[in-house]
Amino acid sequence: MAQYEDKVLHELDGIKEYDNPMPGWLMAIWWGSLIFSAAYLIFYALSFGEGSMEAEFRGDTQAALTAVQAHYDANPLVTPAPATLLAGARDPAVLDIGAARFSRTCASCHGAQAQGLIGPNLTDDRWIHGGSVEQIFQSVAKGWPAKGMPPWGRVVKPEELAALVSYVRSLQGSNPPNAKPAEGDLTVAEPIPGS
Repeated sequence: MAQYEDKVLHELDGIKEYDNPMPGWLMAIWWGSLIFSAAYLIFYALSFGEGSMEAEFRGDTQAALTAVQAHYDANPLVTPAPATLLAGARDPAVLDIGAARFSRTCASCHGAQAQGLIGPNLTDDRWIHGGSVEQIFQSVAKGWPAKGMPPWGRVVKPEELAALVSYVRSLQGSNPPNAKPAEGDLTVAEPIPGS
């Protein structure tokens, strides 16, 4: 300690502050990290030209969006004929497909029996966005994002989407227990053929 006696900067209450130099190896690491940081910032983070990470990301994103749009253009969402949707409301095979899809995608908001939870009751004769099978298909396919209903038209296979709409139509008038109160306008449902 005697070698540092002459380098005391301050002393207060017996506590001495010494002016000791930092070790050379620590200074080399510190200066090396500063130089590396500056080089990294200049060559990578501030490089917005061609070949930069940001340009590569934007190019990949645009290519993916173009591919998705090309797929949508090649496979347009076509609303089935109302007669097909209504006929499916009697077919047990179609109803099984529709019920399975309903339990996977719709039951969390509309309830297991379509009685309504967060979403409206689908078993009564009142509909917020129209109750014809075509209107139901469009509501399911395009969704109502402002109200929390996601668009399922591009996520669900077309045959499952049609089966889902047929299943929902078959539930009208089922009067499940603990049904949510009716919402929307009164809609006279199209008759299901053969019932």
